[in-house]
Amino acid sequence: MTYLVVIVAAIVAAVMVKQYPVAAIVAGAAIVAGYRQRDKAFLPLVFAVLFGLAGYYLFNAYVSVIGLFGKSMAQEQLKLTDVLTFSKAPLSALWVRYGLLIGAFIGLLLSSLALSSSKHDSRHVHGLPVARNAAKGTRRWAGDADLAHVAEFGPPKEGRFGGGTLIGRLNGRIVRLYPDKCKPPLPQHAAVVAGTGAGKTFSFVIPNMVCAAMEGESIVVTDPKGELTCILGPWLQSRGYKVYVFNLAHPQWSSFWNPVLEARDDEEITAFATAIVQNAAKDKSGYFVMKEIQLLKALIYLLKADFPPEQAHLRSALSLLSWPIEILNERFTKAYQTGKLPVEGWEEWRGAVSENYQNAVSGLTAKLGVVRAASIARLLSKHEIDLSALGREKAALFCILPIGSGHLKPVLATFYYFFFRRLYALAAENGGRLPNPVRFLLDEFTNVGQIPGFVEVISTARSLGIRIQFVLQGLKQLQDVYGAAEAEAILSNCPIQVFLGGDDATTTKYFSQRLGEAAVYAVSERQDVSLPWNRYTKDRRITESVTKRPLMMPEELAGMDPLHGVALVRWALPIYFKKVGWTELKQAKEIQALAAKSLAEIFPARDEEPIELPKPPVEIEENGLDIDMEAAEELF
Repeated sequence: MTYLVVIVAAIVAAVMVKQYPVAAIVAGAAIVAGYRQRDKAFLPLVFAVLFGLAGYYLFNAYVSVIGLFGKSMAQEQLKLTDVLTFSKAPLSALWVRYGLLIGAFIGLLLSSLALSSSKHDSRHVHGLPVARNAAKGTRRWAGDADLAHVAEFGPPKEGRFGGGTLIGRLNGRIVRLYPDKCKPPLPQHAAVVAGTGAGKTFSFVIPNMVCAAMEGESIVVTDPKGELTCILGPWLQSRGYKVYVFNLAHPQWSSFWNPVLEARDDEEITAFATAIVQNAAKDKSGYFVMKEIQLLKALIYLLKADFPPEQAHLRSALSLLSWPIEILNERFTKAYQTGKLPVEGWEEWRGAVSENYQNAVSGLTAKLGVVRAASIARLLSKHEIDLSALGREKAALFCILPIGSGHLKPVLATFYYFFFRRLYALAAENGGRLPNPVRFLLDEFTNVGQIPGFVEVISTARSLGIRIQFVLQGLKQLQDVYGAAEAEAILSNCPIQVFLGGDDATTTKYFSQRLGEAAVYAVSERQDVSLPWNRYTKDRRITESVTKRPLMMPEELAGMDPLHGVALVRWALPIYFKKVGWTELKQAKEIQALAAKSLAEIFPARDEEPIELPKPPVEIEENGLDIDMEAAEELF
């Protein structure tokens, strides 16, 4: 809109400079203001009109006051030529004419003051003017023109390029990033860092759920408090979305999902067992951890092969660990001999009991403690969620986590591992791309745990139609979960990196280095103090020079305005933006009108049915069976 104002003003100035010089001056002021800072182009025009009207009404008031004292002044009808030229004119026209000129001057002055007070834009870094000096570097903040190849402007809307990744507002306009507009296209994966109170849900997660919905993408979102489900669930349903809820905080309002039945082959069983054990262990690669993984793999194979589906779940694996070794071995042997248990399961079992079996049982029992809780055990005991469904049709899955959900990392890492596996398989069936694109918005990403193969997923997902956008409180969290090397690989596959606020030292140092340095004009003051009395003189030299200055130092990022943020976009200049809350979007009224007051409105509570566990062939407690574990191990 403001571009149009500048263009119209330029045309007016060119056409009317001879015939209507006053109009040309006002238009010229708008052009100057718009050239220096685009969204200030309207100021000279608005103030010119306001002061012109003020001149007209003040003159009328002046005439009325004079008339009260017995004098009269002739008034003539205002003519355009009298107002917009410098020819002789009636007094009323002069008041309007000078009002226009004064207003245009004041508007231009205000736009200049706004420019000089600006801290960060395409022409300023911390209020210092950017120097066009290639020798000192060309880094600076991005303006609109610098982002045209990787972004769209304006609020989310229906249609092509109507979504994207909404980061905030630049020069008064909403910016939605589209790295896949580049040639070659880049993935729209995003890493977002937002410390406590930085507004990650309000200004990033919900706005980008709206963006995803505008493009008809399926949505998988981590919902730490369950509020997103209530706010956006009904609105998405009204737009034709199927809504699924995987609720680890309140399992009575959740669909069931059984990872044991989800696992299909040796590769998936291995990844499943590894995710469960490693995400519950401090030492992720020690000998005893490997033994625990081997034992869990064997139990999963046995549950799938030799137990009814209602007993084939993780809580049953915990129950089997309490069985005496000879009874469990008899069950494995019989299942293998009858052809139920595949050779891989038999080999895992034989390896698990070869030595240190008791240590493996003790360690694995502790790590499976998360499924001892009846609510979680019940949630993982049946199979209702088809993970590939989100790649076939418009759907949204809300994964609701309890506060302090670190103990659920084994379950969550497994869940997302299988999610990506099912989407990859579906894409392979459909020529290498999902029938319906899927966007993952993973808040509290490190609480998900270490997802097996995540580096490979994020490096190849773009071509399949998968967008992964995760939110952290600090980059140190990512390093703690994945290790420094894999954390770096994950970040390198995120062309969009956003800092919404926080004071984590690792994060602020990283973004400060990535933002780089700009060449700016800096004013310095010098005084010759070689002689003592020179200190008391006013003879100072003020000089202006070009110097390099970081766009943001780590401590400046830590103390940044909470309403602002910075973004790095590959193949573009960095962005300093103002945050946009989701309530500012045009879809907000409809979302708020449809929002549910409780989860029960979206997913009715289920009856708490007891889960079925395997029963050992003998009643251990009744018979007082005492097993010598060392002697039992010698049998094998």
